[in-house]
Amino acid sequence: MSRTKRTKGPLTLVGDVLGSVMTGLEMPEDMELKGKVFLAWEEAVGDAAVHTRPFRFRGSTLIVEVTEPVWINELSMRRTEILNRLERAVGEKVVKEIRFEMKKKRKD
Repeated sequence: MSRTKRTKGPLTLVGDVLGSVMTGLEMPEDMELKGKVFLAWEEAVGDAAVHTRPFRFRGSTLIVEVTEPVWINELSMRRTEILNRLERAVGEKVVKEIRFEMKKKRKD
């Protein structure tokens, strides 16, 4: 195993490196808005938040994982209310549909 020799020179701040990397990436225009949806989720669903987790977007559909089947039914009945709350929180209709799924057990 060989070691790379470090040269002594000015250090670059991580924030500067990340900024230039992010600028070079082609990110979807709505990525920031979709991020706001994830941040607004807890407020939009209230007490049910501990049993749910916004998982990902598939187009304009938000996929939400739930801990138990009963939450699929409960939240499905509140779908319109949740969509309206998310729209108010984000300031734009980013989520057009919500799909609730059972949380899959993942191997760690």
